Amino acid sequence: MKISRMAIWLAIVSLLSTVSIPIGPVPITLQVFAIFLMAFFLSPLDSFVVMIGYTILGMIGLPIFAGSGGIGAIMSPVGGYILGFIPSAAIASFGWKRNGIFRILMLSLALLIIYIFGVGVLYLYLHSLRSSIETGFLPFVWIDAIKISLVFPLAKRISKIQLIRSKT
Repeated sequence: MKISRMAIWLAIVSLLSTVSIPIGPVPITLQVFAIFLMAFFLSPLDSFVVMIGYTILGMIGLPIFAGSGGIGAIMSPVGGYILGFIPSAAIASFGWKRNGIFRILMLSLALLIIYIFGVGVLYLYLHSLRSSIETGFLPFVWIDAIKISLVFPLAKRISKIQLIRSKT
């Protein structure tokens, strides 16, 4: 059952990650939304393992990295974001299991980790921290914050549906 749930979430994350709006070197995607939604339902370890699987599948060529795949995606300006998803998923999962300010702090930390990895690799291409932040952080942070705020009510609704179905 546990492996089946992880496989389903791997498929959901992979599918939603292909939704991409190119606006420059870093596109707007549903990856962050998918990862934080998955993290709501899985344990930190399971979320971590799913994201390792996602990364490996993308690296071997499946087109699941915002419409592309292969090792080249990891070596591209967006590769840091992909790598940042791995620890971020575990931290987000841990955060969802908490309440109040600690939840907000952990979810913020999870998002920050994605940006640290992403902007860090982007810096290797742009050779300017300011340009990297302006290109890979500022245009997206508010969009990702909105995506994450939408996860909680959606996840709660999905949880209720699951409870109803399991009782009937």
